[in-house]
Amino acid sequence: MSRHVAPHRWADAFAGRLAEAERAQMDLHAASCKACADARARVGRASDSYGSIRTQAAPELPWDSVRARVHWSVSKEKRAQSQPPRRRIPHLAWAALAATAAGALALVTNGDLPRATEAPIAELPHPVTAPPEPAPVVAQPAALAGLVVRSAGATSDGEVMIDGVRPADLFARRLGAGTVLATGDGRVDVQFGDASAFALGPHSTLELRRFDAQLIELVVDGTIDLEVAPRLPGQRFVVIAGEHTVEVRGTRFRVRREAVATTIECRHGLVAVRDRSSQIEVGTARRVQLSAGTAITADLVVPMSVAELASLTETDPVRVPMWSVDALVSGSAPLEISTVGRRDVRVDGIELGLAPLRVRVMPGRHTVEAADPAGRFRRAGWVDVAAPTEGATPARLVVPAEPPRTAGIAERRRQLRAGIDQSRLARCTRSIAKAGMTDTYVQVELAVDASGAVSFLNVIDTDLPSATASCVRDVLADVRFGAGAAATWREKLDL
Repeated sequence: MSRHVAPHRWADAFAGRLAEAERAQMDLHAASCKACADARARVGRASDSYGSIRTQAAPELPWDSVRARVHWSVSKEKRAQSQPPRRRIPHLAWAALAATAAGALALVTNGDLPRATEAPIAELPHPVTAPPEPAPVVAQPAALAGLVVRSAGATSDGEVMIDGVRPADLFARRLGAGTVLATGDGRVDVQFGDASAFALGPHSTLELRRFDAQLIELVVDGTIDLEVAPRLPGQRFVVIAGEHTVEVRGTRFRVRREAVATTIECRHGLVAVRDRSSQIEVGTARRVQLSAGTAITADLVVPMSVAELASLTETDPVRVPMWSVDALVSGSAPLEISTVGRRDVRVDGIELGLAPLRVRVMPGRHTVEAADPAGRFRRAGWVDVAAPTEGATPARLVVPAEPPRTAGIAERRRQLRAGIDQSRLARCTRSIAKAGMTDTYVQVELAVDASGAVSFLNVIDTDLPSATASCVRDVLADVRFGAGAAATWREKLDL
């Protein structure tokens, strides 16, 4: 071999990748060539250092560098598998290599080669802990609100208390979960849906324990009449009366809880009544009376009489035709109706029961009728109701007592017509006459005592605008009567 052996050929020889004959020829050349012998020694030292590295353990790394440890171990395995077994090197070759290594060490010691600087150890970043996943949000059922539609009793407010206080704004209050209602001598009607309402009877209390779209739970002590629209799947309606629970899907029924017994009457629909141990069903036109401490059995359910059904019909809760809580709070107002004595009244043809009472109505003109002693409804007057404003006085109509028939009516009627100031009356109707309104009328009811004083004067019917009708009433109120027989009558004036 005339040329020098390339260093990489010595590396292949130490790695066992050359044939025995070629490696022997290279050793023979190195024996007579000092340069090749030195190269063989340097490559041999380097190969020995690789072998020692392969036998060392993985460096100590913190736990957060597990990937580095795995990479080191896997790489070590792959290197071990990829390297073929080393072949033994003759003693002379090892001696030459040792000499070459000594020479290389002397060069490094004398400063011929730059001194390697220790590389700084890179700090691995701390692991970032992912935040825990938030718990799934459970949607809460929508809260419901109820509004008072009617209050009736010995006084117009029905002596209704809310949470222990008699509120001044009874018709403006939104009733929700946790509200407690209590009545005195009267009753109160509350609507909470298009076709759902309840009426709490006299001397009763009611707690709205839960009041949302999923569950309505009412706790009653006393009497409550209910009309419940059909429930949707997943919705429940429960009335708790002492130890008994009444659950419905949609029906008209009454629950009356007293000290000795609880009575459930169903006009239509179906209710389930249960206690801690048993359950029965009460269907249309059926009733059940459960004594305290008595087990519930199906044989206690009996049919209702015609009179009982009629009584249940008369206590139907009052509802407004268009249900919207926000619209009713801002756009409706109470109308107060007072009577002399307890008389049944109707407003716009809807029977509301015994007055005095208050009822929720929309702004506009409303006709009021009252029942006479024979039970016939007669027009008692009309009243204009304005949109609600803060601090405004509720609209009010006083229904006088039914006028008795007296012999002095004809004379008092003559005095009325003779005493009307026709010029003032013409000024009242001038504006509508210019607008082409003719053949109008006004009907009034009035009472005059024996001294000639007017006890009351109400406009009960007219086709005039409210301002014109009020003007005509003022003209009639200024008529003076002399002494004579007392009389109460109705007078219709064509204008």
